[in-house]
Amino acid sequence: MGFVAHLILACAAAAAASSSCENAGPCPPARRANSLELPLNSNNDINNNNSDNNNKCDDGSATQLCGHGTSSCVSSAYGAVIFDEACASGGLGCSALGKLCCRFCGFGAYSSIPCRSSDAIPCSLTGTTATTATSTPFPGSSTISSVQPVVGPATSPPPLDGSLLKPVATNMPDSRVFPPVHGHRLPPAHTEVSGPKATNKFWANWVVSSGIHLPIFPMPYVLKWGTITAGMPPALMVSHGQQVYAYGDAATNGPERIRSYSTPCIGEFGLGAVEETSGESVIVKEGLFGIHVEVRGPAGTSRKIVFPIFSGMAYVSGRYEGGFTPRVTSERALLEVQKIQDGVWRFRNNGGTEFRVYALTFGGDLVDSSFDFDPSGTMTRTLEGWLRVARVSDAQDAAVLDAHASAVLVDWKLQVDVGRVRYAFTKKAATGAELLHFAYAHHVKLLAGGAQRLAQNLSPIRSPTKGSMAGVIGDSWLLQVDLAEADGLGFLPPGEPDSPSAGFLKAETLGTWQYFQEGSNWRADMFKGSYYFSGKGFQKVGTVCLLLEKFFGLADSNTQACADVLATGFKCLYDREHAGDCAGAPIGSYYDSDWGGIPSKEGFHDDGCLGGADFGNACYNDHHYHFGYFVVSAAILLKLKPALAANNAFVSYVETLVRDTTNPSSEDIYFPLFRSFDWFDLHSWSRGVVPSADGKDQESTSEELNLLYGIHLWAGLLGNTALQKLGATMLSLCAMTVREFFLMEKGNPHHHKDFVKNHVTGIYSQNRADYATWFGWREEFIHGIQMLPLSPALQLTRKAHFCRQEWDTILGHLPLSLTDPWTSIILTGTLAIIEPARAYEHLQQMLPDSMDDGLTRVWALYWAAVQGSVPPKFTTTQQRTLVESSSVISTQSTASSPKATIFLAWSTSASVRTITESSSTTVSQTTSMIASSKVTTPSSESSNTSHVLHSGVKPEFNKAALNSGLLLAIFYAP
Repeated sequence: MGFVAHLILACAAAAAASSSCENAGPCPPARRANSLELPLNSNNDINNNNSDNNNKCDDGSATQLCGHGTSSCVSSAYGAVIFDEACASGGLGCSALGKLCCRFCGFGAYSSIPCRSSDAIPCSLTGTTATTATSTPFPGSSTISSVQPVVGPATSPPPLDGSLLKPVATNMPDSRVFPPVHGHRLPPAHTEVSGPKATNKFWANWVVSSGIHLPIFPMPYVLKWGTITAGMPPALMVSHGQQVYAYGDAATNGPERIRSYSTPCIGEFGLGAVEETSGESVIVKEGLFGIHVEVRGPAGTSRKIVFPIFSGMAYVSGRYEGGFTPRVTSERALLEVQKIQDGVWRFRNNGGTEFRVYALTFGGDLVDSSFDFDPSGTMTRTLEGWLRVARVSDAQDAAVLDAHASAVLVDWKLQVDVGRVRYAFTKKAATGAELLHFAYAHHVKLLAGGAQRLAQNLSPIRSPTKGSMAGVIGDSWLLQVDLAEADGLGFLPPGEPDSPSAGFLKAETLGTWQYFQEGSNWRADMFKGSYYFSGKGFQKVGTVCLLLEKFFGLADSNTQACADVLATGFKCLYDREHAGDCAGAPIGSYYDSDWGGIPSKEGFHDDGCLGGADFGNACYNDHHYHFGYFVVSAAILLKLKPALAANNAFVSYVETLVRDTTNPSSEDIYFPLFRSFDWFDLHSWSRGVVPSADGKDQESTSEELNLLYGIHLWAGLLGNTALQKLGATMLSLCAMTVREFFLMEKGNPHHHKDFVKNHVTGIYSQNRADYATWFGWREEFIHGIQMLPLSPALQLTRKAHFCRQEWDTILGHLPLSLTDPWTSIILTGTLAIIEPARAYEHLQQMLPDSMDDGLTRVWALYWAAVQGSVPPKFTTTQQRTLVESSSVISTQSTASSPKATIFLAWSTSASVRTITESSSTTVSQTTSMIASSKVTTPSSESSNTSHVLHSGVKPEFNKAALNSGLLLAIFYAP
């Protein structure tokens, strides 16, 4: 940022704010007593359910302890389903009055108390779904049979009111903005799918030449090709192994915590054939949830095996046609092949893994007695029909798997209404056979309606990184999520700063904007070459525009000038030729017809595509991160300049970003459906088309939320109700998923307890959880990347109880230097949520150019100010430390009269020099002194530059006398 002079209204630190019982579920905030106050950096766990020091919820007449252990708890693989026994006669947890008798009091803490109309949930909101807690100890060995049914008898689900899956637009992207191009660096391979193709889904390894020999991750199984070579028999190998853990050390997260874990891919069993193939697998069908892959016989034959592969499939299936003789193989030695009945076999290998094997006709009936396997796993005759395998984890599983083996999943459609998601399965099945499919824990919590039920007597099955999965029976699922929190999000975080801080923030806002204006400093933030860093700058400036609107009004000249800066920035993206000086702006994107998308021109023609150029944007990595910043910024601009809704070029540009990342409709033939968002996992994946042995990953949940938040805001301003509600639905689902799997509180059952100690997952891949980042290993990086950008959407996931654990266990022990930009992220994303007054004080002590490059100090301070009480002014003379490093200057301040103290400190050196420290210097005298000061700054700055004080005073500096690299700070204590 260079040499900047700041006049800051300083005020004293307030007492630490007390925390209160987190507002979660139906326990209303008005009925909660304050939680126990804990000292900062305390190792106490406010959510330890076995402790007497739990949060307490006051229902007005009696105090309820939030914790486990009531007699009405029913243990399950997914935690404790808790309901009042008196309600059981009316259905699971439902009284005759139609109330669900359970209350939620924070993570993993449920209470069963006598039902009152004031604190029960109407069963109509959730069907007869019981609320479940994620409390089963890792790794979870109890069976699903101990869980009450999620829903009642299988019936047809209620119709969805109206689809939200409507096209954003259907025109080809503007060729002047997105020039068409062919010949991607990693072109699609092994696919016959026409039109746009998925880039971030679990099967993407198999759609590029260099990834065909890597595994894919439909979950709970992992699949890889054993042999897929011309002239050789085929084999689709099925892996379902044990996790391997790597602990940290003194240089990382310590020997008591797991740094990473993954599951080796070992072909326990495989579906193959005796006859040779053409040597290629081909994807012939692609949807949101899976693919159909064909393996074909040599030219001139009609032999083929079609493998329908879907997320969560309970069986791995192959449809054999044209004369293939099935062979079941293993990378281990086969020890047992036992025929149980016609069409059903038991296979076991020397690794102790047991699979059930089924042979069916095309119609789904079990084959007759003429079919059998020899000890090598080779069928005694050719098969025209289905071959299926499924893992048997416990002896009782076999009966459940047998009962549903005749229902084969072949297609899967998505329906989305406001807050509701339906999975509509298509099956090939014998008469009466119901579909069995695996669900993650968050699915079980969201299931509603009457079309599905949990499978009884089926063991949970472990997935590589998302814990145990439960069997669900039904030809459709209905998921329901509450949109209230997402719908309530605005452009600013909720709350109001108190009067003293509001005056300071108003002045700081104006001063920040004046700095951006001076010499067009905004360009240094908004035009950084790459989409990612430029996008951060756009949203950074946009937040200052929002604060200008708040403090000075929409019509104020400064507010509109700030909006004009954003408008200029966008014009450099969609109309560079007529935008003027766009030096440093991203060079733009192509429209790539190979994959169907808008990859960056940077890296498109070279190996920068693989990650070196703009994080691999050209290979479709991180589009939902990069473009999310621009969508939010565009919404801010449209809010401040509503007339831009009629600017077709601007609107089209932003909508193209939305279509590229989040195309909701197959009517839009230019982009794949939902490039990033996985409607089964209920969050997004990064990586693009670059192959990875561990599958897709997500490193920054907060940047995903930012895109969905931006879509919600943007669509709302344009009056696009379907897209707005789709954004809110996705945002709500994603936030719930992040809290479930990515942000780990103590007791999280989905990861090993020694990995949960990290509290965040780091690089979270389909097959690996790695407490790290792609750009370095520091705990500030690993945690901070889950907190940026600082937008209201962050509050959907970063709840106070989580932040308290994260701070007390890890972040509060880090040497957070106030000259480190990551400190600004940690202070706002964690400490401000639990101790806003303390965070505010520390943020005041940070210099503006020490903030994260996507964050201004005023936005950080505003964020902290509205989280809770703000430090009062100084009322007594007291010692204050400006910053905590050797570049800190300590000073005295009094409240007797307006005084100012000038400090001059090195911006890059540990040396500190004080020009003046006078308690009698008035503001006008101080301004005069500054104006007459002679300062030399780095040579990159031109001479005679005017620097802006946050008071609005603009003294000219003669930069000839003092040493270079100095940063001047003025603190005014009234």
